[in-house]
Amino acid sequence: MVISSTQSLDLLVYGRRSRTQRLTLAQKKEQLLRTMKGAPEVMVKVSGGGKTEAHVAAHMDYITRNGQLDAINQDGDVVSGKQEVSDLLDTWEIIDKGEGKGKKAFNVVLSMPTGTNPEKLLHSVQDFAREELWGKHQYIMVLHTQETDPSKKPSPNPHVHLIIKAEGEKNRKARLYIRKATLEHWRIQFAEKLRENGIEANATPRDIRGKTRKPKSMGVYKTEKSGKSVVLHSKIDEAKQEILKGGLQEKPWDNRIKEKRKNIVGLFVDAVKELRAVGDNELADIAEKYARNLPKLETERHAIIGAIVQKSENKNPVKSIERDIER
Repeated sequence: MVISSTQSLDLLVYGRRSRTQRLTLAQKKEQLLRTMKGAPEVMVKVSGGGKTEAHVAAHMDYITRNGQLDAINQDGDVVSGKQEVSDLLDTWEIIDKGEGKGKKAFNVVLSMPTGTNPEKLLHSVQDFAREELWGKHQYIMVLHTQETDPSKKPSPNPHVHLIIKAEGEKNRKARLYIRKATLEHWRIQFAEKLRENGIEANATPRDIRGKTRKPKSMGVYKTEKSGKSVVLHSKIDEAKQEILKGGLQEKPWDNRIKEKRKNIVGLFVDAVKELRAVGDNELADIAEKYARNLPKLETERHAIIGAIVQKSENKNPVKSIERDIER
């Protein structure tokens, strides 16, 4: 008996996302296979936004490193130097009425892992922006690589900064609003453009990949990296106290995470049945193996406690932690 429905396969491919982009069965299989083979996952995130024209100007200076890096506008024109960047901002004709609730522009970062061809990455972002934004919103983009970024600590991951004017290009009232669904759609589109330019890329929901820890915002990441995060220090102190009380204590959210993982495994089990029903035993075998080898469940709290124990000075982590707390 052949099962026509692929409901579980749909959920593994789409997650909780909108299905406005309907895929064929073959495309769903390709998407799932990329996920299970660990294809590089695209990153698209909003890093901030300017509430005044001065804020937008400051961010344009930031991404161009005060004119040291070339930018590209929505028409594909190269914008070189600080003066040309300033002149371009003038053409946006931002109505600056002070810091209102609405943003004048959004700062978006599109990134890929180290080793990705930067030129192909830039072309992919241009293709993505042309399809999603051209004629609707003005924008400017700059490629950052470890080799070309004059910053003291350039990121090893090639990425493109994209500044998008919030007001519509032809209709000022047609404002851009970036919601969670917007970012999910953009991830899918960006990954597709990367693949069209010869870069293996994927856009899969985090929980489908067995990831339990949410990515940190840029601000939180930089604060923690600098060692000045009060929140992180507080979490570390709480973890030390937890170890002194006898080890990892069960938290309410731990059960929710376990339940979510149980549901994901269940989806894979059902998807395996669906794949075997349509005669794709090879992909079913891969899916079955993937589900069995999902990464262990680990929250940030788990990771902190594990790191504390691992870095203890001797075989008795409790004594080491007690000395650390006393300091």
